[in-house]
Order: sequence, then C-alpha cells, then structure tokens
Amino acid sequence: MKTDFSINVNVSIGVTPEVVALVTSILTKQPGQIVVPGVVSDTKHEEAAQAPVRKTRKAKGEAAAENANRELTEEDVREAMHKVRQRIEGENYKENTDSENYKKYHRVLTQTFKNISALLGSDKPSTLPADKRADFISEINALVVNDKGEIEKPKAF
Repeated sequence: MKTDFSINVNVSIGVTPEVVALVTSILTKQPGQIVVPGVVSDTKHEEAAQAPVRKTRKAKGEAAAENANRELTEEDVREAMHKVRQRIEGENYKENTDSENYKKYHRVLTQTFKNISALLGSDKPSTLPADKRADFISEINALVVNDKGEIEKPKAF
C-alpha cells in the first residue's frame, strides 16, 4: 500500500523588536533565556534587561549623549562601519588590501553588516530608517574577534 502525503506550510514573520531580539540571540549563540519586551518571563532577567546600562568609559558616555541629541545620518552609519573595520582589519585597511586581516575579515564584516541591517529592516546599512541607525551602530560596535578568529558579539556572561 503506497500513500503520498503532501504538507504545505506558509510562515510569514514581521520584523518587530521582539523578532530582532530573538534572531540576534540565536545568531550570537548566547545561552540562557531570551528576554522579549512585553512578555512575562523570569523577573530577574526582565529587570536586568530594563535596567539602565552604565557606561564605564567617559568617551562612550559622551558619544552616546551626543548621538542622543541629534538624529543619526547615513554618514554616521558609514563612519561607524569604517571604525569597526579599522579596529578589526587594521588602520590602513583601504590601502593595504593584501593584509592578512583584510583578506580574512573584509567580506565577513560586509556580510555581518548586511545581516544586522536586514534584521533591522533594510537590505543595506546605508538605507536603514533613521530610528534604527542607533541600534545598528551599537550592534556593530559590539563586534569582536573571538579566540577562534571569528567575528562575534561577545557573550553577556
């Protein structure tokens, strides 16, 4: 007796802050509970997510205050990506395209920037809506090279 079965599934997901939080935690492989704003969960995790973040360095605090007072532009997004590339690929990554770090990380960073941008609702970082630019910049500023030589967002704990 032979029976053929066919199952069609159509899933549509909108990009909301909750989905961004979920996908980001999955992509960064952070263990533990995912805290989604507005959803009842473990109160310890929720309180930690809602608590204000203290800046440990004065320069970061000043930059955050400056960014809060003005709307971020496409140029600010480009400058943030440039600074991340300088930090990871090297100060002269534009001129020295034969360097080991350029070859190893340039395409990876480009794809990472595009992935983060897509999670925030745009194909390219430079076309992000104004209200998502600060989120993008904070996400890429958190990127580091791990012990295995891979680009990742550091784990919270």
